[in-house]
Amino acid sequence: MRIAFVTDTYEDGIGGGAVTAVRFVEALRWRHEVTVLATGSSAPGKVPIPGFQLPLHAMRENHFTFGWPSRAVLEKAFAEADIVHINFPFILGFGAVRIARDMGVPAVAAFHVQPENLLLNIRVTSRPLANWMYRFWVRGFFQLADGVVCPSTFAAERLRAFGLTAPTWVVSNGAPPRRQRPAVRRASQRGDSHLILSVGRLAAEKRQDVLIDAVARCRHRNRIRLVIAGAGPLEAALRKRARRHRLEVEFGYVSDQRLTQLLAEAQLFVHSSEVELEGMAVLEAMAAGLPVLVADAPNSAARDVASGPGFLFRPGDSADLAAQIDRLLDAPVQLREASRRSLEWAAQHAFHRSTRNLEQVYETVLQNAGTRRRRTATQRHEQQGAA
Repeated sequence: MRIAFVTDTYEDGIGGGAVTAVRFVEALRWRHEVTVLATGSSAPGKVPIPGFQLPLHAMRENHFTFGWPSRAVLEKAFAEADIVHINFPFILGFGAVRIARDMGVPAVAAFHVQPENLLLNIRVTSRPLANWMYRFWVRGFFQLADGVVCPSTFAAERLRAFGLTAPTWVVSNGAPPRRQRPAVRRASQRGDSHLILSVGRLAAEKRQDVLIDAVARCRHRNRIRLVIAGAGPLEAALRKRARRHRLEVEFGYVSDQRLTQLLAEAQLFVHSSEVELEGMAVLEAMAAGLPVLVADAPNSAARDVASGPGFLFRPGDSADLAAQIDRLLDAPVQLREASRRSLEWAAQHAFHRSTRNLEQVYETVLQNAGTRRRRTATQRHEQQGAA
């Protein structure tokens, strides 16, 4: 297949939608011809499009650049494509799905970002506004595509709740490739300390503040090593919060090699995010065999992959999270059993399976588009005969 992959930000993004775009493009290129249309510089297999950033601290720190739907650039790329994949429901996506529709090129839209992600980053918590954005995205973007790819059942149900009737497929972002899954987890090398790990953008909806407050309240706090790996607009505020609690916390972006080491040494992965369409950081932790303790938040799909009923805590409640951490650190047998369940779940959601599922979506959309074209041609022929 010849695939035109449209995504505002590609190489430099730190959010899940941008990261998964790179992973899928690299995997698809083993069997297909993929042209990426994104902001930034030109590169082999990539066509640059105009871009802009809003003058917002959160946007700069998240390394996200919006694309502008240049009709000339998109039309030229789409004319040579069998199918178009559109990664984000922003200005570029709105324009791209209409251009593809006008040209008769089948288009697949992906659901990787929630309105809550955007609003919380500018400190807006309005439920009515979030609901309006869902309806706006469904009417103006998702509904115009030939099919919609969602990373979880939760994500698909969310779009349907706001009126989506276009065909929808659930394709997990997948337990990431290249991450070795140890058969037996190693304990931390630092005496009898407990390494607790959290990975993700340092942003408002990820609620790392709750984790910091919880560890400060833990009975085991003097034996806990807390690592919060990631970058984002709240890094300075979170460092200040940790200092206020007199906690030694390792913050910041880590290399893939360092992340592999942390995943192997940690006893527990904590995901306190309250807005999540799947939770790529959780997938990565499970692929490494880590027990995962997750916020039981209504706007998060990650709660569905927690390591069991005993691995959920009340969202935003640092006292409940502290109690759950203390309980689990006192229960090594339960942690070992949770580690086994994580490895089993990751094996069922391996990235290569997700890539194949995405290919099958493309094949189905192309088949349906061909059927529609044949039906239209037949109807046109019958009308001409009747005339």
